[in-house]
Amino acid sequence: MIDFIFQYNLLLSVANPTPVDLSSLRLFGIFILVIGILSLIRPQIFWHLRVGRKIPGVPPNKLYLNVLRFGAILVIALGMVMLFGIQ
Repeated sequence: MIDFIFQYNLLLSVANPTPVDLSSLRLFGIFILVIGILSLIRPQIFWHLRVGRKIPGVPPNKLYLNVLRFGAILVIALGMVMLFGIQ
């Protein structure tokens, strides 16, 4: 019986989704896009925030910076989807 009620409520929530304010999602998409572009151009900033402040005087590893750049490309893609993919 509980499973039936849960499935019925799930069907109702899919049929009548709650409205979402798209302007706030687009604003968050712009924020995500800026973070991604900043991480792509200057990954040293994010290395310093994550690792560099714990170990002063040690330069960042090039492989780690490249991994940050790859992550930045994924973040930029997410920001583009949030900006242009949501109708």
